Amino acid sequence: MIMKKILIASIILTSISASAKTSDVSLNAGYDYINYSGDHGKRNISFIELRNKLENGNAVFNLSHGERDYGGGKSWDSIRARATVWYDWNQWLSSRTGLAVAENTPVFARKDFQQDVSLKIIPDTIFTVGYRYANYFEDIDVNAWSGGVAWYVGPFITSWRYTHYDTQDTGGSYSHLLSVRMNDKDSSGYTQLWLGRGNGAYTYDWAPDTKKGTIKSISLKRTQPLNEYITLGLSAGKQWYNTPVDTYHNLQGIADITWYF
Repeated sequence: MIMKKILIASIILTSISASAKTSDVSLNAGYDYINYSGDHGKRNISFIELRNKLENGNAVFNLSHGERDYGGGKSWDSIRARATVWYDWNQWLSSRTGLAVAENTPVFARKDFQQDVSLKIIPDTIFTVGYRYANYFEDIDVNAWSGGVAWYVGPFITSWRYTHYDTQDTGGSYSHLLSVRMNDKDSSGYTQLWLGRGNGAYTYDWAPDTKKGTIKSISLKRTQPLNEYITLGLSAGKQWYNTPVDTYHNLQGIADITWYF
């Protein structure tokens, strides 16, 4: 069933690509690797993404293959298909809608729907509210509501977003994400920093109530054009997990290349 959905999405993608002007199309391919400390294993994802420029927005289709190795012979792999549309309805209202499906494994969410609505009601400032529903391995539902703001000052874009999560059987948790992006003078490349902090909700057989833990993260990305047709992207990051029963971290590296046609 999942492969049938991916095939249908691929046919739609091909149709969209054929109708777009050549100069409106870009192709991105990359690799995402995470190595966890201790006996928490590793994860790697390879992906390819096609972007079509619309009259008032963009349509993006992503196809990913991921592997999650927990060590001790426990590992899974999965394919995910995802489509996202950004659209400017007018000069002050825009939206982002995303839908993804994947196989029933711990690698990706089985079903993932996201909806953001953004308002530009004062100069150089954008307010965003969002909702996300995801269904994970073993049929765990997560609902998330978020709100944030972005400020545009010269070459800098600074944004902050708060998200509240309601996870089935474990309750609520939250996260804060701060981002600072600096565009190059010619606007062809950029450098971006993310800082995140939040908590997680955990349940255990030996505990009558839900336990809390903390999560912190940092990530840095550089996007560098090589010429008018090719751009390279490199990202490095780290996350720290402090759960009621364990403390560990991970290191992440992402490399991608984009071709503009």
